[in-house]
Amino acid sequence: MAMPNPAKAAPNPTTPPVFLGTDRLDAEKPKLAIKPASMLRHMMALGSSGSGKTVICKAVVEEFVRAGLPAVCIDPQGDLCSLALNANNPQALAEKGLDPALAHEFAQKADVVVFTPASRKGIALSADPFSVDVRGLAKRDAVYAITSVASMVVSLLGYDLEADDGAGLVAVFDRALSMQLARGKYPRNLGQFTDWLLKLDDASKEEFGRLLDVKKIDHASQKLARLDVGARRLLFHEGLALDIDLLLGKGERGGALPGKSRVSVIYLNTLNSQEDKEFFVAALVEQLYGWMLKNPSDEPQALFYIDEVAPFIPPVRKPASKPGLSLLFKQARKYGVCCLMATQNPGDVDYKAMAQFGTWAIGRLTTRQDMAKVQPTVKALDPVNVDTIMGELPAQRPGQFILISPDNFKNTHRLQTRWLLTQHETLNDEAIEELADERWRERFDELEAALAGKDEAEEAGQDDDDDLADALHEADDTADEPAEEAVEEPAEDPGNGKLEPSQELLDSDRKLARKASVTAAEFALAMKLSEGQARSLLRKLANAGLALQFKDGRVQRYWSISSGLRPDLGLNDNVQVFNARVTMQEAERRARDLAGRKTLGLFGADEMLDHVDMEYRLVLQLAFSEKVTRAFFKKLTSFNFDATEELADHVYLHPTSLKLVVFTHEDGIRLEEKPADYASRIRDFDGAATVGQTAPASLRFNAAELLERKSDEAVKAEFKRRYSATVKSIRQIFLPVYNLHMTASGRSGSRVVMIDGLSGKPLVW
Repeated sequence: MAMPNPAKAAPNPTTPPVFLGTDRLDAEKPKLAIKPASMLRHMMALGSSGSGKTVICKAVVEEFVRAGLPAVCIDPQGDLCSLALNANNPQALAEKGLDPALAHEFAQKADVVVFTPASRKGIALSADPFSVDVRGLAKRDAVYAITSVASMVVSLLGYDLEADDGAGLVAVFDRALSMQLARGKYPRNLGQFTDWLLKLDDASKEEFGRLLDVKKIDHASQKLARLDVGARRLLFHEGLALDIDLLLGKGERGGALPGKSRVSVIYLNTLNSQEDKEFFVAALVEQLYGWMLKNPSDEPQALFYIDEVAPFIPPVRKPASKPGLSLLFKQARKYGVCCLMATQNPGDVDYKAMAQFGTWAIGRLTTRQDMAKVQPTVKALDPVNVDTIMGELPAQRPGQFILISPDNFKNTHRLQTRWLLTQHETLNDEAIEELADERWRERFDELEAALAGKDEAEEAGQDDDDDLADALHEADDTADEPAEEAVEEPAEDPGNGKLEPSQELLDSDRKLARKASVTAAEFALAMKLSEGQARSLLRKLANAGLALQFKDGRVQRYWSISSGLRPDLGLNDNVQVFNARVTMQEAERRARDLAGRKTLGLFGADEMLDHVDMEYRLVLQLAFSEKVTRAFFKKLTSFNFDATEELADHVYLHPTSLKLVVFTHEDGIRLEEKPADYASRIRDFDGAATVGQTAPASLRFNAAELLERKSDEAVKAEFKRRYSATVKSIRQIFLPVYNLHMTASGRSGSRVVMIDGLSGKPLVW
C-alpha cells in the first residue's frame, strides 16, 4: 500500500449533513440526516423492484452535490441519467415538503454528464485495460494492479477465472506483464500487448508452458487479437479515455465548469454483453483505486455509486469486477471515497462485501431468501428489535425504509424518503443523445481533440524512452556477439499496416457518425464541401478503417464504424435485445453436461469443449389484440352464450419459418405452429426476460436472417390465418444464444450445440 500523503486534506467541519427524509412514525416528522463522515463507512440500499431504493440513492447523490462533492454513478438501466433533468414543478416540490430553492441550488451547482461506453449516444468513453499507469505505483500496488489487469483481460475473453484454463491464463498474462514492466516496456494499450504475445519466441513459450499448455496460450492470443477488431474495438478506442479526473471534473482532463460539481453517470446499456459491462466496471474501479492512492483524504472527497450491484459482485461466481469492488469497499474509506450501492436481490450479493457497509436503508423485501440474507445484519445492528423489523419489511410501501446507522443514530428509524430535486424517470438512448447534443457534445469534443494532441506528444516522447530502453537491453544481450552489417528495414505502420488516422480525419468521422448513413452528396452538404471533395474524404475514411459503404439500390451510401450501426442491414438505430441470463462461464459448464460420451466405453467418442461463442438470433415481436372468452362465465353459468373480453398482448415468431416461439425456464425455447387456442395464452418471454438496447454493430448475429426474414405483410397474414386477432405492430428483437463447439479425437471438425442465453437449454432453431 502506498504511504500516506502528508498533504492529506484537512477535515472540513462545514460540510452539511446528508438529508434523506423524515421519520414517518414521529408525529412531528423530524428530518433524518446522516453525517458526511459516516458515508466513509459506506451505505447500502436494499429493496424489491418499485420500493424506491434508486430514489433514496439519487437523494444521496444530490446531497453530495449540494456539499460541493463530485459523484461517479454506474447506471445499468438508465434510471440515473435523469439526474441531468432539473425539477420543473416548484409547486409539487413545496407540496412534498421541499423548498424549491433547493432544486434551484442543485441546478446551479451540478454538472451532470452522461457517459456512454463504446458509443457516441452520450459522451463516448473507452476503457483500455492497460491505461492504468502501473509504472507510477509503489511495488506492492503495482503487483496488485498487474494481476488485476491480467484478470480483467482473461475475463473479457470469456474464461472462467476460477477454472484451470482461466487461472492458468491469468498467471501467463501476469508473468508476461511483469516481465515487460521489468524491461521498462509495459504495454500502453491492448494492441501492444497482443502484438508482443503473438511474436513470442520458442524459449518464452516454453517458459509460459509451465503455467498453461502452449496451444491454449496461442488460442487465447488469437482471441485477444480479435478483441481489437470490428465493433468491439470501440470499447477500447471510442471517445475519451477512462480517467477518474475526467469523471470527477478535476484538472486539465476534467472538462470542468467553474463552480460546479461533476456527476458522471456511466450508462452501461450501450455495452452489448454482461461480460463487457463487468470488464468496464472492473476497469473503472481499477482506475479509481489507483487515483485514491495518489489523492488521499481524511474527509469525504467523492461518491462512488453503483446501482443494481448484484451481477458485479455475486457470492459465488467471480466476474472481472468482483476483486476490484471487494478491495475498493475495504480500502476506500481510508482515502476519502464514499461508496453507495443498491440491489433488489441481497441474496445475490457477496456477504463479505455487504459486511463493509455501515448504513443500511432496507425497503420492501418479500422473498424468503432475501429476508434470510439481511436478518443477520439487522440482528447484529439492532438485536432487541430484529423480529419487529423483519416483520415490517414485506409491508413497506414505496419510499419507506428501515434506516439503521449506528454511526448516526442510537435507534432504528422508519424513514420516509424525501422528494428528489431532479426528475425521476428512465431515459432511453434517444433522450440521452438529445441531451448530449444540447448540453455536452461541443464541450467534450473540444476536450477530446485537445487531449488527443497532448497524448500524441507524450506518446512520441515515451517512444523515444522505449527505443532507448530497447537499445540498452539489446546491447546487454549482444555484448559478446560478433557485429553484423546493419540492414535498413522499411518503416512499418503500427499494428495492422494502416497509418494512424489524422486528427482531421477523426473530426470528419465524428460528423459522419451523427447520421446513420449518407450519400456523398449529403456528406458534402454537411461538410460544406464539393461533392468530389466529399467523395474523396469518404474514401480516405474508408481506407483508414473508420468508415464502410454499401449499395442502396443504385446509390452508394457510407457510414461510420464508430456509430455502432448497421445501415447496410437496415439497422439505423439501436436494436432491442433480450438481456442474457446465462453467462459465458455458465455456458462452458453447460457444455460439459452436453458433451458426448462413449457408450459402455466402446461406442461413439468422448467430446470436449473447444470454444464457446455468443451470437444473437432474430425474433419478431408481434403486438396484437384479440377477444377471448371469459373462463369464469363458462364455469359459473350454463347459459348458451359467450362473455368475452378484449386483451392486448405480444407473441414472438421465427423470422423465416414464422413458427411461434414458446418459452419456459424449465424447457427453454420451442417453435410450434399453434401452441394455444388463443394467442394471448402462449407462454413466451413476456415477464420472463428483460429487454435492453444496444448498438447493432456490437452484436454478432446471423445476417442471413435479417436479409431473408419475411415481410411484415407476410407475417400479419400468417398470424391472422391462425388467430382471430388484430395486429398492432411488428418489431425486431434479438435473442442471445451460445454456440458450443465440441471436438472429439479421431473426428475432424466440430459439432456445434446451440443453447439459449435465457435458460441454458438446448435450442433447435
